[in-house]
Amino acid sequence: MSNILARNLRQRRQAAGLSQTELADRSGLSQTWVSRLERGAGNPTLETLQSLAEAFEVEVTALLDEDAA
Repeated sequence: MSNILARNLRQRRQAAGLSQTELADRSGLSQTWVSRLERGAGNPTLETLQSLAEAFEVEVTALLDEDAA
């Protein structure tokens, strides 16, 4: 799951033209945490996933979709 989340998170952030810092600000997370998640190094809670989904205005499932690309 972490590799899928990492890929989808990075792709969505880049498509939105956001830096990791900007995504961190929108989601209420730290830039370090966003970076870890994009590398597949983090183990996010449901609350973290919800914060990221809200920042992108999508459902949590969109961040975990294997077929998203």
